[in-house]
Amino acid sequence: MANSISKGLIYADILTARQALNTYKETPKLKDIKNICAYHLQQATEKLIKSQIYNSDFQYNDRDLYTHDIAALISYVDANQIPVKIPKFIEQNSHVITSWEAGSRYDMHFSIRADTLEKHLQIINEWFESLDL
Repeated sequence: MANSISKGLIYADILTARQALNTYKETPKLKDIKNICAYHLQQATEKLIKSQIYNSDFQYNDRDLYTHDIAALISYVDANQIPVKIPKFIEQNSHVITSWEAGSRYDMHFSIRADTLEKHLQIINEWFESLDL
């Protein structure tokens, strides 16, 4: 059976990120809620790439996709010439986005600006809406 990621699951990550960011804007003293936003943006990014790989005709290796590293996934796509749409902004910020997977959940000193999250949320949401998943 081929792997798949539902569009609803990806949208849930985007929605959770949006709600977390809106909560922070309403309650700025609750700074850790930005971490939840960052984590779900990373998850949405990872799932958007993986879902396109899964939906392609490429015979991927499951083991190669067992990663949260966005840059590694992009390298895999490029090396194998898999037809995956990834915004340039996401490619340029892949290492930063990858750091949100664990940093946002475990690093007590993790801090990220709300405007940075807002920019990523906008790009990821537009990317999501542009794909036929």
